[in-house]
Amino acid sequence: MPHPAGDRRREPVTAPGSGSLRAGQDFATTSGRRGRVGALLGAGGQGEAYVVSLDGLSFALKWYHPHYVTIDTMLRTRLDRAVRRGAPTNDFLWPLDLVDIAGSGSFGYVMPLRSDSFVSIRDLIAPPPRRLELSLPRRADVCLHLARSFLELHASGFCYQDINFGNIFIEPASGRILICDNDNVNIDGAEASIYGTRKFMAPEVVRRESLPNSRTDLFSMAVLFFYTFFGWHPFDGRREAETQLLDAAAELRLYGTEPLFLFDPDDSGNGPVEGYHDSIVARWRSLPTGLRKLFVRSFTEGLRDPGARVLETEWRTALRTIAGGTFACAHCGFEHVADAQRGEPIAPDYCQACVEPLAAPPILLLGNAALVLAIGATIRGDELDPKGSGAPGARVEAHPTRPEFVGLRNLGNRPWRATLPDRSTHAVPPGQAVRILPGLVLDFERRSGTVSGGRMLEPVA
Repeated sequence: MPHPAGDRRREPVTAPGSGSLRAGQDFATTSGRRGRVGALLGAGGQGEAYVVSLDGLSFALKWYHPHYVTIDTMLRTRLDRAVRRGAPTNDFLWPLDLVDIAGSGSFGYVMPLRSDSFVSIRDLIAPPPRRLELSLPRRADVCLHLARSFLELHASGFCYQDINFGNIFIEPASGRILICDNDNVNIDGAEASIYGTRKFMAPEVVRRESLPNSRTDLFSMAVLFFYTFFGWHPFDGRREAETQLLDAAAELRLYGTEPLFLFDPDDSGNGPVEGYHDSIVARWRSLPTGLRKLFVRSFTEGLRDPGARVLETEWRTALRTIAGGTFACAHCGFEHVADAQRGEPIAPDYCQACVEPLAAPPILLLGNAALVLAIGATIRGDELDPKGSGAPGARVEAHPTRPEFVGLRNLGNRPWRATLPDRSTHAVPPGQAVRILPGLVLDFERRSGTVSGGRMLEPVA
């Protein structure tokens, strides 16, 4: 088996200083575009990053250390292929052009410059006060963007090889992502240049039984999703807590030869430790059944059988239930997600964090989705009707003079049919609202939903 160029245990980026290239230095790309080097952004184990001007616009230049170029012999081939292929989605900070400078002994590539509105996904596990606190719907948005982007990459016959914290940036306000370090990307099944990054590698890669491929990408992506929701690694349970020295031998055992999921339903040997993993357990119990099942499959069957790993499309189906089903505890604000099972809404009857009674708001059961009807909430048109648009199709509103009356306003361009609890039926034309009551049935022409009982939450800002 060929030996990749190391495990990619990345060196931290250094503060800007003097680099291999000088500010004001001119260069040309391989396609003939003229550019000029600007400020050094930072440096790491592979090379340095600079701001550059190219055709009057600002970009980033990744310039490799000469020794790294000699180690990774297929680097230029991968980059040249990536430039010719183009980015799978706009979420990739993709190589745009290669750069050579005569006499330098190295080369680099130009890519889009990352906006300051994006921060490292690593901030989700940073200690307070730096830790990035995101709502459950925003965390689901991050994972949805990741699943979409990696689906497009894999569908093109490529694999990423090194999904980890250092490669992903997120925009907290929108949940958008940026995927960098795309010099890792290679043809699926081709000789790999790296093994990956500690704690993100699939067990068979940790054991050196396989090189990275699209199936190991799926495992790494599942680990990243678990971190995104829990701020924790899926195998860091009792065994990791009792490990006195987390050396190379311990890591090989925990993540390679004897990995065991924290919430394995058939083996509690690495289960949560009371008083230590309480917040992880609370979050696990607050999530919908469908999402938890995907994590269980990823880290039980998926440990032994790469073919059983969860596909991007499966993640996307489960993740879409988060945004509309999330509601907060009135006492402590801890978020929970309502679940739709067998035509009934499922939600804990007490808060998983503060253990106070938990009263869910009214919920619209719409197919396999449970949509919380909190004042101010909107429902997309394509949630109400498979042929609808992504624009708001309905909004929950309080009556302007009688706030105890709460209604659902039709924001679409087609009428609804409402069947009230007394079995009377009424049309709800565009622009009109119908009062939300337990037992209300709404026919949106191609899909119908039923309102479950519950207590309305306080209005949202």
